[in-house]
Amino acid sequence: MEQERTADLHLHSFYSDGNLSPDELAARASEAGLAAISITDHDTIDGQREAIEAGRRRGVEVVTGIEFGVEEEGIEIHILGYLFDADDPAMVEASTMLGRAREARAGRIVEKLSGAGIVLGLGEVMEIAGRGTVGRLHVARLLLERGHVSDIQDAFNRLIGNGCPAYVPRRMLPMREVISIIVEAGGVAVWAHPGKNIARKGLLDRMVAAGLGGLEAWHPNHSPDLIAGIAAQASRRGLVATGGSDYHFPEAMKARIGRYFTPLESFLKLKERASGHLT
Repeated sequence: MEQERTADLHLHSFYSDGNLSPDELAARASEAGLAAISITDHDTIDGQREAIEAGRRRGVEVVTGIEFGVEEEGIEIHILGYLFDADDPAMVEASTMLGRAREARAGRIVEKLSGAGIVLGLGEVMEIAGRGTVGRLHVARLLLERGHVSDIQDAFNRLIGNGCPAYVPRRMLPMREVISIIVEAGGVAVWAHPGKNIARKGLLDRMVAAGLGGLEAWHPNHSPDLIAGIAAQASRRGLVATGGSDYHFPEAMKARIGRYFTPLESFLKLKERASGHLT
């Protein structure tokens, strides 16, 4: 029986905190037999055109994607954007602003580490980030390289994680603004890996009222029961259930590319929802 054509809609490239190029991700998706992918780099759309061209070469459909972090009710949640116009001025402005804020944050983290007796150079962190939007993971990699931590998780647990000596909160846009930016750019906003926060009273209601169009059900952090529950919530509320591997790089791989995916029927519904914004 022919394998169902599926889409992995949660991948990260070296334009944020992954270590593969858009072309390498498209190649691996093709090898995995996927019909479509989305590269959802954190707070940036820098690699989108490159990804679409790579998909054409590799025979894989690539739809535009991004992953924003927002704070709501005192917790950080992530919102994925799909099928938006990557040239939309508000989307470009948000991506540019958040990239600058991330660099400023990295500088403050380096300063705090220095105060704790660990001297790193911001230039060295930026070199590790390469073309990507810089984040704490790049600081953690440098800390590991220098022997200050035993592994990446140790860096977060002792030094740069929430409540640690060198923790610096990152700039995040309000939830309603992020959803509005995605929708106004012709895209669909999806709550990324909601986990047990899906049950927080009133949270999903407010997100739907703001224009949320989908819920990410299939994800490595979700148990089978949670996946089923989130997919059921999506169905009851008229939202699209999506999925993806949240792939970053092999050594920190939660799941291989295509292991968690969006079924073809859901992918088509996502595209229909996005096209409805443009009519």
